[in-house]
Amino acid sequence: MTKQEFETFLEAKAIEAKTPNAIDWDARKQEWLDALQRFYDEVEIWLTDYLRSAKIGMERRDVTLEEENLGAYRAESRVLTIGANRVVLRPIGAQLVGARGRVDMEGPKGTVKFILTGKHSNGIRISVSVVPPEGSAAASAREPQPESSEEWVWKIATPPPKVRFIELTPEAFFDALMEIVNG
Repeated sequence: MTKQEFETFLEAKAIEAKTPNAIDWDARKQEWLDALQRFYDEVEIWLTDYLRSAKIGMERRDVTLEEENLGAYRAESRVLTIGANRVVLRPIGAQLVGARGRVDMEGPKGTVKFILTGKHSNGIRISVSVVPPEGSAAASAREPQPESSEEWVWKIATPPPKVRFIELTPEAFFDALMEIVNG
């Protein structure tokens, strides 16, 4: 690499850093943590009667997640006790293909995946775009893509190979919970 090529590379990186549409990773992490808390709050509302009557126990646990661009950070998980069974609601992360976040509900008979996705999304969509190499004329002319303004909601993802997203309702949550406890 010549000195001129290196200078061009540095200039491109400086422009990239100043781009107003660059992803604010701290804000993205906070949005994920806020959405995770809303998910837990909703689950606790659905379980209120069972928690009060001690038919279900719940404890909070801290976990450390580590993701590219977000680094290591603290999040919470929940552990439900139903009879002799333990069910863990474990946050997976905020950077996933087709979702803004995922929580796995793991029980003795399986796992159910809850994903944070677009309100109108009903399955994984994959689109492909060709990105020119950094430093090329095409790369410097490329317009940054704005963040989607779609509303993000929690849904249940069905198992592969044909993944579909199911609306997360109290009934769907209870069905999923019974499935991973009873099989």
